[in-house]
Amino acid sequence: MARYSSFGRLDSQYLTDGDRGFRGIDSYLEPTSLEAGSVEVAENMRLEGDLAETRKGLEFKAGNVTFTYSSTDRVFASAIFSDPATNSEFIIVATKDKAILWNENNDSGVDIAYPVGEIVTSAMNPSFVQAAERIILFRGTGEKPLEWDGDYTTPTAFTVKENSTPIAGRVECPNTNFGIYFGNRLIVPQPSDSLYTLVASDILDTDNFYEADSQFRLNSGSSAGGIVGAIGYQENQLIVFQRNSIFLINNITTTSVANVYEITNQHGCVARKSIAASGPQIYFLTDSGVMTLQQGLDPAKGLGVAISKVSGESIPLSRPIQDQFSEVNFASADKAVGKVFDNKYYLALPGTTSSTTNDRCLVFNILTNSWSSVDSFPASFQIDDFVVIKHGSKRRLFAVSDRGWHLMEETDSAIDKTGTIGNATTTSTAVSARLRTRSYTLGDLSVKSWKQGQLGVEVKNGDQFSIDVKTTDPDRTNTALSYSSNADEELLLRFGSGRVRGYAAQVEVNVTSGRPKIRHVSMNGIVAGLNSRREVA
Repeated sequence: MARYSSFGRLDSQYLTDGDRGFRGIDSYLEPTSLEAGSVEVAENMRLEGDLAETRKGLEFKAGNVTFTYSSTDRVFASAIFSDPATNSEFIIVATKDKAILWNENNDSGVDIAYPVGEIVTSAMNPSFVQAAERIILFRGTGEKPLEWDGDYTTPTAFTVKENSTPIAGRVECPNTNFGIYFGNRLIVPQPSDSLYTLVASDILDTDNFYEADSQFRLNSGSSAGGIVGAIGYQENQLIVFQRNSIFLINNITTTSVANVYEITNQHGCVARKSIAASGPQIYFLTDSGVMTLQQGLDPAKGLGVAISKVSGESIPLSRPIQDQFSEVNFASADKAVGKVFDNKYYLALPGTTSSTTNDRCLVFNILTNSWSSVDSFPASFQIDDFVVIKHGSKRRLFAVSDRGWHLMEETDSAIDKTGTIGNATTTSTAVSARLRTRSYTLGDLSVKSWKQGQLGVEVKNGDQFSIDVKTTDPDRTNTALSYSSNADEELLLRFGSGRVRGYAAQVEVNVTSGRPKIRHVSMNGIVAGLNSRREVA
């Protein structure tokens, strides 16, 4: 490609700007100030290493289950069930009259009935927790929990979890919305006492709760906003999230000597299911975006010796995409769900101001410490929870909705196959992806004449995409190239700019079919020359 026009070397030298790879999204800053490797937009993309590629499609997996979906009978809750006897893993879901276990070896599902007269509804805000080999199904403050013994080979029904004769000084399991099993104790909110109360069961006994030793009131009556969620941490510590603050309880194994510490009252957690751990880091959704808790230091153990003390960050992890959170419907954000899988933190949430369900998924790449995509899905698809179970040769990520469960990140095609539980019919939708680079300025603040661009890409037969050149001051978008591949190959695609002028230029790749791998992109232009126009249009 020539560096000069025909007017001569001293008149109009071509300059080049571009990116050799793509590491993460930064849509918060002005595109002209982004560092090399940053992109302004990545929708339905995966930035792996330095490559940008369309995400893999969804694959519906609940079509062969025996079930009839309706507005009153659907999937209300989900979790992983791990059989300690065989090490088998299942997705377990709660429907109106029964729970269903599913894995690839039990494709039609295993039904676990509820007791006669007992049901589950969405108003109960139900949830599962596994305690040793047993599964407990919480059904809100108005109904007693249900319990199943975990034997799916000769399934017996759930029973109502109640203890009419608790040990002296103990009480039975409270009616509540959720619980966690940690340190061989079942730990649950106790709303009958207060919105700020947490209580732990006896060790290996989920039917007896000793309030004298194992009840914790966390700033009762304060503006903390009530208990939202909890997660186990190192050295028998429990991190408890309230709406507007975060606490740590130590010595969970020996609750008689446990203490409560406030980590922060600057923010709390918006959604219980958004809480997820990666090593010592805890990710969660707040009113300010995604925040993290980090492992701290204990001066008593020597400078620089990291232990399981916890400290909160002051800058949101979501700073590079903070503008995305101005669109989130926080009135429904308590439904947001997060999961760490394959070195990524997936956060599904109501992505627009009109959304009432989790219709967007933000993906944070832990390896590159950057956000790599904002995923969207076919109309009416939502993510109510994530479940990771063994499937095939390794563990896989499933997205669970009221209509069933879908395998994520494992189908090579960029096709979303969605469906409804109990019905083998699926709807296929091509994944449309978009990548918009930072703004290139050729290192100069003046208006340029943009000439040509180049895209390094690996394609497969059937891949289709277009390349747009977008200029700033003056603003203009020009489709520079539409491409359809009929072979598997690596290409250097050169495209004209449409002879556009502007202070800055971006390249946007819009993928309509397939999963092309974008390796690099560049633009060249003239800053000043014999016939250049220097005024801003």
